[in-house]
Amino acid sequence: MHYEQLYSGSSGNLYVVTSNSGNRILIECGVPWRKLLKVLDYDLTSIAGCLISHSHKDHCKSALELINAGIPIYASKGTLDALGLIGARRTCTISNKDLVKDIGDFDVFVFDTEHDAPEPLGFIVRENLLGEYLLFATDTSHIRYRFNIPFSLIAIELSYDRDILYDRVESKDIHESVAKRLLVSHFEKRNAIRYLMDFCDLSRCREIHLIHCSSDNLDIEQTRIEVEKQFYIKTITVTDRRVR
Repeated sequence: MHYEQLYSGSSGNLYVVTSNSGNRILIECGVPWRKLLKVLDYDLTSIAGCLISHSHKDHCKSALELINAGIPIYASKGTLDALGLIGARRTCTISNKDLVKDIGDFDVFVFDTEHDAPEPLGFIVRENLLGEYLLFATDTSHIRYRFNIPFSLIAIELSYDRDILYDRVESKDIHESVAKRLLVSHFEKRNAIRYLMDFCDLSRCREIHLIHCSSDNLDIEQTRIEVEKQFYIKTITVTDRRVR
């Protein structure tokens, strides 16, 4: 199984998971349709579906276009309702602790997350050909669950460093209301690392992807190096710009 982050951050999110046979699923579709098509080389033929974590536009902007292109959308009732897509064709309502089988080469276990959107979700993706697992969690202040699964790949939000955030508040470089929202709706650096350390089986993990990183509130490269040294696992970071 291969995981790639094409866009990540507040300006748009788009990730693709590819099985050993070349079958694909998208996670998020939060970029304009033309940009989505271009980065996928105008080839949607092997995409079995798109998982959407929540209803903020930077995660679901092209949902309707995907549906019209014949690709099923998997999201919570709260997300679909916010998008005006309840009951729409090719939409599949999923919820906490659901196991969705046979999305192409993949099964997906669904869990709830903590964000300021209706019914946000995280995903555990299993590639059935090799039996590998991906943990995907973004836009959440924390994850309440321990999964007794040896993840091969982990994609986890590491949004900000609270020390940098506090300094920016003190210098009035960021409004207190914005800082407060980050504290209750996004994963802080120490909390994310602690979750990886104490709640994840990393014995088979070959890549950790740090997603939705804020270049204003985090030293991204220093954090990447810190995580890689902490776990001796290849660590990949992304910013608001497309990964190069």
